[in-house]
Amino acid sequence: MKIIYTLIKLVVLIALLLLAISNTQTVTFSYLPGQSVDLSLIILLLVFFVIGAVAGVMALFGRLLQLRNHVNQLQAKIKKEQEQNAQLLLQSSSAQNAHQPVLTNTKFSDQK
Repeated sequence: MKIIYTLIKLVVLIALLLLAISNTQTVTFSYLPGQSVDLSLIILLLVFFVIGAVAGVMALFGRLLQLRNHVNQLQAKIKKEQEQNAQLLLQSSSAQNAHQPVLTNTKFSDQK
């Protein structure tokens, strides 16, 4: 299975390299009215890919924080319930011990 994943990664890498090599022509990018810059097409594609990835991460960041907060609340609730269960077990075991008769092992020193 590792070989298949490695081959897939290799094919994707080669495809991306061919894409980069074949798109080296210069294009004019106009970013403001009257303002433009000449860039290689692959560089422009890379810049916009990075901008899109950063925007996607920023869009999901709020949800990530919300989920982390929810997980922390649930972990605190579990810890509280475990402590309550431990106290109940301690109380029930002490109540059971109180109702049992006390057996002692006594030996008389005058018996031989």
